[in-house]
Amino acid sequence: MRGRSPRCCRVGVEEDLVSSRLQPWMSSIRARPLAVVPHESVSANVDDVTHFGRRLTAWDAFYEQLTPGAFEGGAHEVWLADSLEILWETGNRSVWTAGSNRPGMVSLGIPVAAGGAGVYCGVPLHDGAVSWLPEGSEFEIYCRDRMDIVSATVSAAALQAFSAVASPALDAEVFRRPFIRLQPRQAAILRRALVEIIGAVRARPGLLEIAASRTAMCDCVMSSMLDALEPAQPRAASSLRPSVKAWIVRSARACVLDSPGDPIGVADLCRMLKVSRRSLQYAFEELTGIGAVQFLRNVRLNAVRRELHHLGRQPQEPIAAVAARWGFWHMPRFAAYYRALFDELPSETRARQGGNPGFDASRTAPDVALQRGFLADCG
Repeated sequence: MRGRSPRCCRVGVEEDLVSSRLQPWMSSIRARPLAVVPHESVSANVDDVTHFGRRLTAWDAFYEQLTPGAFEGGAHEVWLADSLEILWETGNRSVWTAGSNRPGMVSLGIPVAAGGAGVYCGVPLHDGAVSWLPEGSEFEIYCRDRMDIVSATVSAAALQAFSAVASPALDAEVFRRPFIRLQPRQAAILRRALVEIIGAVRARPGLLEIAASRTAMCDCVMSSMLDALEPAQPRAASSLRPSVKAWIVRSARACVLDSPGDPIGVADLCRMLKVSRRSLQYAFEELTGIGAVQFLRNVRLNAVRRELHHLGRQPQEPIAAVAARWGFWHMPRFAAYYRALFDELPSETRARQGGNPGFDASRTAPDVALQRGFLADCG
């Protein structure tokens, strides 16, 4: 391979990755402006590997099929905002892809699914790996036997602003260093969150038009990205006084209840209360015995329950619409959370008030991994 790719990684070491034959092509497509339709979702079946990447706006990339046979795949792209894209690409053959993310955009991805293998920027790749690509950086991925890549790409400025509020101690240098790390738990959490968002939007495109659901999705993705970027550290003793912890909990609860149509995320609370994510988490764990996300989710579940009691007499609004208004965009997960907290389905709550349930998804069985608290608390 000839040519330099100064921003690509070999577990923290720069490596020659993209051949000189790609440089004119890369230069020409980088000149194209980034044109994004906010809150857009695009899905397509792909029967020719060369069709991948044609409609992508956050990426400049091309693909090659390297094992024989008819190709079958799919590409699913969701823009949660004009600065945050989720992409899921699948294929039934070995695929080599190279290119770059756009200037101003940074990307966190899971290059292979469970059981998968390949090569990322010259590094042997196995499941459980998480990759980080700084803005305008070049990459090269070989997916062996099958392709299953999911990623989140966000404006570097937006993620840094989110980090400045939610994780002020995070070194800004991490945003500029590419890496590939074996982080099985973070990879599983991030992958499931991104795939579930895509699945929810495909099933209910109208979710992107609901500000509460869209905000909850964005907060979920950005928080998961920071979790993967932050180095693992032993928990330090909290220096917060008990009165301060109580103030944080009371204030956070009030903020959530005061904004039903504009859900308050962790970063919002950090900014409003002027505390870090760790301080927020410590305050909730030490005062209430549960984490901040779980406590505030339960506050929102109680708000939904109150509305269901009221809507039992006015059954025209679907339960799913009430849940989405309070930031619950994944309906089976919402039903599982609701049943775990109240020991009944939301449809049963409404039926007892004399209303029409109007929400079949609430009858979905809860996910065992979800009940064990393994997944990120998103949606």
